Amino acid sequence: MSFTMKKGLALSCAAALLLASAACSSAKNNAQTEGSASPQATATTSSQPSDSAAATGKYDPPITLTTVRANDTALFTEGQTMDKNAIYDAYEQDLGITLKNNWVVDTKEYDSKLKISIAANDLPDFFKVSAEDLPRLVESDMVMDLTEVFEQYASEETKKLVVSDGGKQMQSATFDGKLMAIPQTNSPFNAASFVWVRQDWLQEMNLPEPKTMQDLLQISEAFASRNTGGKGKAFGLGLDKDQIGSPIGFLNGYHAYPGQWVKDSSGKLVYGSTQPEVKTALKQLQDMYKAGQIDPEVAVNDNAKMLEQVSNDRVGMLFGAFWYSAAMQDAVVKDGKVTQEWGVYTIPSVDGDPAMSQVSASVASYYVVNKNAEHPEAVMKVLNQWVDALLGGKPADGDPRAVYSFGKELKDMGNEAWAINPLTIFIQDLYVQGGQHLGKALDTGDTSAIEWSGDLKNRYDQVKKFEAGDTTFWYQVDIAGKGGAFEKMYEYSQQNRYHFDEFYGVATPTMAERGDLLKTKEQEVFTKIIIGAASIDEFDKFVADWTKLGGDKITEEVNEWHASRQ
Repeated sequence: MSFTMKKGLALSCAAALLLASAACSSAKNNAQTEGSASPQATATTSSQPSDSAAATGKYDPPITLTTVRANDTALFTEGQTMDKNAIYDAYEQDLGITLKNNWVVDTKEYDSKLKISIAANDLPDFFKVSAEDLPRLVESDMVMDLTEVFEQYASEETKKLVVSDGGKQMQSATFDGKLMAIPQTNSPFNAASFVWVRQDWLQEMNLPEPKTMQDLLQISEAFASRNTGGKGKAFGLGLDKDQIGSPIGFLNGYHAYPGQWVKDSSGKLVYGSTQPEVKTALKQLQDMYKAGQIDPEVAVNDNAKMLEQVSNDRVGMLFGAFWYSAAMQDAVVKDGKVTQEWGVYTIPSVDGDPAMSQVSASVASYYVVNKNAEHPEAVMKVLNQWVDALLGGKPADGDPRAVYSFGKELKDMGNEAWAINPLTIFIQDLYVQGGQHLGKALDTGDTSAIEWSGDLKNRYDQVKKFEAGDTTFWYQVDIAGKGGAFEKMYEYSQQNRYHFDEFYGVATPTMAERGDLLKTKEQEVFTKIIIGAASIDEFDKFVADWTKLGGDKITEEVNEWHASRQ
């Protein structure tokens, strides 16, 4: 699947496994990005305004916290609204916190409505803001320094969860050493790339596993020469029109990181797409294209076309995310029978230094607390309650704690009710942890290490169903099974092979003005080079043009940002 489609599919399906609600019925619904969220209603310690709150974790009498919300009517069952719903009621019952929305608008109107509220200085106690708006609120002294509040009132579980990426996303919410927001954390690791290879072809053709880039190139050459039995020309490496302009996984094997900002030898940040390693990798792809190892229609074929080629035994190797077997489910399983055997591998290196997979700690949204809020500690308690839900395992239907996952019905109704919670953050390393524990659980039947996560337990159950003969869950074996993508994610982690973008701030002024133009030009040039419509020397002209068209100014701005974070 293309990186564009990957992103859209992952985000559109995230909620299903965030709540680990039920086994998804199709492969598409299982291409997920985040962890499970099955609430466990607990009373946290803490709050200074009331002796009762400090002793029991619940305000008595209740206090009110105001917020503002984006509304999605699809979240609600009959009789429930964003202003009156079972999840808001649960916070009042469990914590003594009455949640009140100052206003509710359609999702598409939220940002513009919030800007009006900011301009009027008419803000609730806490609210969600975009990465673009956060610096303006901080500079305008409208939001509270949460450093001490978070330290004193965030639970240990919350504190651990938000730094499981090494603290990079929390760092993005820090200004002059002060924590000014809570990032809506997500998993940077889920964007890692892997090599997906037809395992049965490797065995049939007596080929090595792709442990080095030289192995991969040998495999590509051999696969491209396969006889498909009249189904069309075979190709060594599958790509589509969205990948060809930025073939990230392949370039990572050459220690090239397109689109990222990386440190040079002096410690300054430079743009990854303009570095010489990119040119080397593009030249190799150009050679593969000329040799007939890449589809000559790659610049116009979409991902559906590439999956058709997979189905017709014309493509047996490609780069993709951990969930890519889900995208291939229908191409592989036909009439209930598995027709192909695929394996997943970490990115091979062109030399003796291990290849790293590029990821980013960038955050799209943050939660801030009004500088004048009376009960900032209560916001931390709402956060803790959500984290308890996130880490509590999948609740049984009817269990009172299921309210935070499923709302009034206390069971999955397919409406993603979890999103009604006013403050949600997500597990950053869920699938890395899955890679550590799932294999052992599958071997021994002991699921104690994964019971805390409805998502991981759900995947365990699906692998077991496949082993019992249910081919509906073929895709899950290469994701969560032994030797699957989760184990490779854990391997990346253990070997320090995640390559983080050094820039994770909001777009700089010139980036906002010129970034889209420069990115479009970059993808056009890379595509032309790979398909032979331009000489490899065109890369040098691209670097010069990128610099003149605003890249030099962006580099200056990025390094100013970088210096401010030191």
